[in-house]
Amino acid sequence: MSFGCSNEKMINSKEIDDSYIEIIPSNASYFISNLSDSKVLLNYDEIKEYNDVIESKTNKLYNLDIDFIAKEKLVDLINSYDIPKLPKYNNGVLITTSNINDIFENRNLENISDIKLKKGIVVNRTNLKSFPTDIHFFSDINDTNFDLIQETEIKINTPVIVLHESKDKKWLFVLTKTYYGWIKKEDVALSSDKDYEYFINNDNFVVITEPFIEIENKILDMGVKLPFINLSEEGYLISLPINENGNLKRKNITISRDKAHINYLDYTKKNVLIEAFKYEGVPYSWGGMDYGVDCSSYVANVYSVFGFQFPRNTSSQNNSVGKIIDLGNKTNDEKLKIIENSEPSLLYMEGHVLIYIGIKEGNHYVINASGNKNILKVKKEKLEDSIYLSELNKLVLIEKN
Repeated sequence: MSFGCSNEKMINSKEIDDSYIEIIPSNASYFISNLSDSKVLLNYDEIKEYNDVIESKTNKLYNLDIDFIAKEKLVDLINSYDIPKLPKYNNGVLITTSNINDIFENRNLENISDIKLKKGIVVNRTNLKSFPTDIHFFSDINDTNFDLIQETEIKINTPVIVLHESKDKKWLFVLTKTYYGWIKKEDVALSSDKDYEYFINNDNFVVITEPFIEIENKILDMGVKLPFINLSEEGYLISLPINENGNLKRKNITISRDKAHINYLDYTKKNVLIEAFKYEGVPYSWGGMDYGVDCSSYVANVYSVFGFQFPRNTSSQNNSVGKIIDLGNKTNDEKLKIIENSEPSLLYMEGHVLIYIGIKEGNHYVINASGNKNILKVKKEKLEDSIYLSELNKLVLIEKN
């Protein structure tokens, strides 16, 4: 497969890092002004080593360097998801046992065979689900947010291994670095090894530094990496992966310099706060459905702009991503004393994660993607007044040992 762009002159992205336009959210300014230093906490080589340690501590970061999977193993992966128990609702309509039978049949288990696996690239922000269906499984007739078969959002330019196709040929069962499940076939383009390397392992790239940007009718999340071609007056000329008859092609587009950064951002306390506050007000959505974030994807996205590779869910993050300080069996006052002066850091409780951002007027503040049905957005909160303080059990520092 050829992209036919031989007339383009590539620029070494390491030579023009100073072209980035830094935008500081107004609500971040106070907390940034109180930081003790602005040094780089870890350089990229150290972050790569950090990622290796993270991967050694969790079984939820998967090896994509595979070209074969046994039929029995694949069946086990597909069957590892349980269908939610009824009654459940799909946008106000009661789900029937007939619906469930159709969903099970669409998994196409009888046609699984030992075949050579295919590499693909995600070309549209898409939902990864437990089952191949457009039906949502909401617990309440009025709920439209917590789909129980929504596992995670998958960003554009995410590499996948295609394992299986649904009976209706509209869904693919795929393996990503952080998850496996069903995504829409139209959102994946199959790739040659050469083009896969171009999009995924290109040393010249930009990383998106805004929560979301929309371009060419596509949504790019914070942390999305795209190959960098050139710098123009309008911004960064980059390659966008597109699907052409099922195969990977590229389209060259320009991204504004205040929306992306050439190479990863420097990992500093200031930059963590800047990226974290950019999400303030973004809607909460379970599994990243409908262009929102949940608590763990919010944190993973913020840290991805520095090059960190976190597991997707809090249950895996809180055992692997950094230096863990136990907050269990501590009083609230003891917890606050331990947390103090650790900004920015991660605070974990069962099923939730928050970013600690510092002290203001004597109160400790956090920012998090709140799944509280009265909030449902990324929000800054006083830790002392929140429902979280008594439940916190881990402080995680992501820094040199």
